[in-house]
Amino acid sequence: MTTRRRERRILAVNAACVLVSAGWCLAAMADPGLLLPAGSTPTDGAGFYAQAYAVRQLPVSAGVLLLLGAGRRRELLPLLAVSGLAQLGDSVVGATHGNTGMAIGGGLCAAVHLASAGWLARRTRTPVAAAVAAAMT
Repeated sequence: MTTRRRERRILAVNAACVLVSAGWCLAAMADPGLLLPAGSTPTDGAGFYAQAYAVRQLPVSAGVLLLLGAGRRRELLPLLAVSGLAQLGDSVVGATHGNTGMAIGGGLCAAVHLASAGWLARRTRTPVAAAVAAAMT
């Protein structure tokens, strides 16, 4: 597989992750119970949590998608790292609160974003990329 083709596949998987995350975010705003473990009853706090989730997830998703579409790999790199860390946090929250889907989905997206950031860091060789690459290894 050529490097260009591999890059397109890697970036497509990242796009899928942010689209799924943004979709879940919007769904959770409509039904905050989706963010809770099975059998939990949503309260006003769940709605607040869904809105707090949206304040972070929607701009990050939009930024990743815009940079992917514009072909701005160097600028994408730190945003992928931030998105990966946020997804890792979501995974930990899901695991500690019995939300298996959040734990697994967040973990998978974290792995995709962080591995992709490391891969792009090695390819772009910019000062920001070097810092991200060092953090990823």
